[in-house]
Amino acid sequence: MPEESLSLQETLRVMDVAREMRDQRETAEEMFRRDDLRLQLRDKLVRTARMSGDNVTEAEIELAIEQFFDSAHSYQDPQPGMKSLLAHCWVWRGRLILATAALTTVLGGLWFLFF
Repeated sequence: MPEESLSLQETLRVMDVAREMRDQRETAEEMFRRDDLRLQLRDKLVRTARMSGDNVTEAEIELAIEQFFDSAHSYQDPQPGMKSLLAHCWVWRGRLILATAALTTVLGGLWFLFF
């Protein structure tokens, strides 16, 4: 049987092909899910527009969906302010505690030496 006499290289090559096929299948499934999601979203928006009496065309809804998906996973820097400062302090809390401890030690040593 050919599968019994496969060398290590051949076995690895077969596994690489299988892995690549799985990745391609997952990519295709994801694309189909996106298309299904788009269709469901478009149908829901059309029904909602009809129920609410909005006069929007399907082209406008398609454009709105396209803009939504284009900006859905985009990053924007947070606005500077107190919330942003507190978030940075939380992220750097370990280093801030070490710096505070070092500064307190130095100031305490100086106080002890000179007073």
